[in-house]
Amino acid sequence: MTAITDMIVSELIEPGSLSDPIALYRDVFALRPEDPAPSPRLLTALAHNGSIALGARINGELVGFSYGFPGFDLDGGGRISSIYHYMELLVVRADRQSTGIGRSLMHFLRGISLTRGLHAIQWAFDPLRAANAYFYLDVLGARGCGFAPNLYGIEDSGRDRGNPTDRIIARWELTTPAEHWPQPPSGLVPGNPELDPRGDTETMLVAVPTVYEDQCGRECAALRRRICVVLSDLIAGGFQAVSCRKAGDGTSVYRLVAGAPA
Repeated sequence: MTAITDMIVSELIEPGSLSDPIALYRDVFALRPEDPAPSPRLLTALAHNGSIALGARINGELVGFSYGFPGFDLDGGGRISSIYHYMELLVVRADRQSTGIGRSLMHFLRGISLTRGLHAIQWAFDPLRAANAYFYLDVLGARGCGFAPNLYGIEDSGRDRGNPTDRIIARWELTTPAEHWPQPPSGLVPGNPELDPRGDTETMLVAVPTVYEDQCGRECAALRRRICVVLSDLIAGGFQAVSCRKAGDGTSVYRLVAGAPA
């Protein structure tokens, strides 16, 4: 176990340690009693077969949770060319978000992955969750290198019920330090891609609402579709999302760089 100030991060392996994380997940994502969630049995099986489940506790109380499993890059013949850790979930208790818990979990996960000989972690995230994008891209240094339209199908539970599950696929190269990207301009129209004339390489900027639910009103669904189509097209065209910083006008701005190394 590793203590960070008054917080302890540890692997979760025994069945008795895997009920609180599921309750935390259900609470943060506003699931109803009948909505599905991972089971302690599933998490126990994963943890005993090469997967990783982590918990963060403060004074014995669970405040953060992550789990994932080995993922594979396949070559053209369908054979495994490399192995990475795929993080299926990272969740922090609502009143403890933006306090460093997520960062502690991710860096603990990084340490375990490197010990196992893995050099990358991948996961999927909602492009409209700008705060998450900032954490993943700017704080950790991951890159949005893929786009999966409606990855899980139409959401039928929790806080995003009824929305398509479009996701950016992030990849964190664990031995590559995070870069510092410049502050984006304000005044960009959400969902309208614009070329950044100041970029050293071909760089596109795409604004999104910093707080999606609060700022798009009745046009939420149409705005979501427009943003996701733009990001999907840019990533398919060889761009990678490398930053998502607040612009100071109620928007956050994705920075996508052409030909960025994976």
